[in-house]
Amino acid sequence: MFLPRPISAVCLLAYAPLSLCAHVYFEINLTWEVRAPDGQPRYVILSNGQLPGPQLNLNYGDDVEFVVHNNLPFDSTVHFHGIEQTDTPWSDGTPGVSQKPIPQGGSFTYTWTATQYGAYWYHGHAQGEIQDGLYGPIFITPPSSQPSPFGLIANSTSASIDAMENAEKKAQFAMLSDWDHLTSSEYRAVEEASGLDLFCVDSLLINGKGAVNCQPQALLNALTPPPLLHLLNGSTVSDRGCTPPTKSALDEGLNYTSNIDLVPAGFLDGCTPTEGSMETFYVDAADGWFNLLIVSAMSIKTPVFSIDSHPMWIYAVDGIYIEPQLADTVFLYNGERFSAMIKLDQAPGDYTIRVANSGADQILSGYAKLSYQNQTSYRGPHNYNATTTNSTVNATAYINYAGDNTTASVIPLDETLLVPYPANKPAATADATHILKLGRLGANYNWSLSGSNLYDTQANYQTPLLFHPNSTSNPDAYDPSLIIRTINGTWVDVVLQVVLNSAAPAQPAHPVHKHSNKAYLIGAGTGTFNYSTVADAMQEIPGSFNLETPSLRDSFATPSVLQGPAWIAFRYQVVNPGAFYLHCHIQTHLTGGMAMTIMDGVDVWPTIPEEYLNGNGGY
Repeated sequence: MFLPRPISAVCLLAYAPLSLCAHVYFEINLTWEVRAPDGQPRYVILSNGQLPGPQLNLNYGDDVEFVVHNNLPFDSTVHFHGIEQTDTPWSDGTPGVSQKPIPQGGSFTYTWTATQYGAYWYHGHAQGEIQDGLYGPIFITPPSSQPSPFGLIANSTSASIDAMENAEKKAQFAMLSDWDHLTSSEYRAVEEASGLDLFCVDSLLINGKGAVNCQPQALLNALTPPPLLHLLNGSTVSDRGCTPPTKSALDEGLNYTSNIDLVPAGFLDGCTPTEGSMETFYVDAADGWFNLLIVSAMSIKTPVFSIDSHPMWIYAVDGIYIEPQLADTVFLYNGERFSAMIKLDQAPGDYTIRVANSGADQILSGYAKLSYQNQTSYRGPHNYNATTTNSTVNATAYINYAGDNTTASVIPLDETLLVPYPANKPAATADATHILKLGRLGANYNWSLSGSNLYDTQANYQTPLLFHPNSTSNPDAYDPSLIIRTINGTWVDVVLQVVLNSAAPAQPAHPVHKHSNKAYLIGAGTGTFNYSTVADAMQEIPGSFNLETPSLRDSFATPSVLQGPAWIAFRYQVVNPGAFYLHCHIQTHLTGGMAMTIMDGVDVWPTIPEEYLNGNGGY
């Protein structure tokens, strides 16, 4: 719905004619209803009666009014993942940080300007609402002044570039999510009762559709990687493909108190197949190209994505154009977005889209199909038998049910080569450095980002840090184990050090998401970061850093570690004063305390509009 409004400054700079910018009014009604996304009924969060929520389509420069009606039996907020919230930090959607939560029966208006382009998404940010289905896609059409990278794609011509630009305008989303038959609060209760960090799920969904796929134990055993077989020590994964969350199986220490007998029956094993449903992406070969925006709305899992017989040109990451890279498979950490341009040059028919869990914690896949227009017959891969893939065409599968490459020639996306387009690089030096130490703290299911404290995700609900940045009544605002405070205009380095100790001698990857503006991933290495600054480290280990062509992201995944510690470093400039979350995007880790708040620009703190300071955004 479009309403008249004065044209934004962003629009004035980007467009001619100016009519492309608008005031966009978008409204969602959140309800708690029984649905069966994978064929098994449970309570879910619906947005306007659907899961995922409706798509928000914008042009660069649009002013957005996003109204949320909370008819859930609990508090809620909505965060706009990857949206920088330039000059609107009160619309970032983090309870206790940028707003008070929306109470049951309440409404809230988020207002912001689309100062970016590309693929984004919105999702719940109160407790584990992503696990319950509160998420939906956002697409922002680039301005005409933004150079596109399509001319860099191999063998491109003026005609093919036109076709790709047209495909970009007709982009479709693939929202990938894991799904469990327990609600997020029930899942957390099992962790707390058992003392375990759990990770088993029932299914993988694509655009809210999927099924519980039960495989023969012999197949699961054959797909179990040799290192895991060694750790299992004669045991096997469960019939749900789950690795037991035990010390011997995970080699993760688990030296805190735990009792696997308190995990309910059916949580780790007892697979029961369901009919479910399958998403279909319809394409027309006459278009030449298909634009697919792949979003990881996963709560726990790290998926690998592929389309049989269809390599993908990845041309944007986290919404930002990059130098295009050809890949058969793409790994996605929680919250990441990859924009893929796919050439439609195969025989007419239906092709399997595969989403598999890539970690050793569970062997599991979900499916959708890519259907060339006017093709109606499709018989697989529901109840997938590991040998046949497509019934109507002779297609090549790039990954198997466990997410492993089917041949040595399969090309995975190289995440070390995601170079921004046009070229863009950070300052050569930073003004401040913050070294965080990631690891378990106090329990197997509790995680710390600072290494010395757990972030209570329900803290400051009625006194958000944005509203009380310097209040003596809010001691959290000055706690260095919970807060990073910065000065406007400065460049800041954040080092994420994965710490190993006797309680946790191994760790999974942590996809850390930074709210507000993006940052450059400038370094990574193994071992302990024994330096005060990146500049010091570059004197000793210059090969561990890239300041010329670093990727520009809003998510940064630490490596999973088994044999020793590791670290990554990112750099950003403080240009948007306000309080913004920095947190692991694995929902159970966030609920377990793995977060901090960055208070950017404390020297020029913004004045909070009255309708947000003491209201609900003016609704």
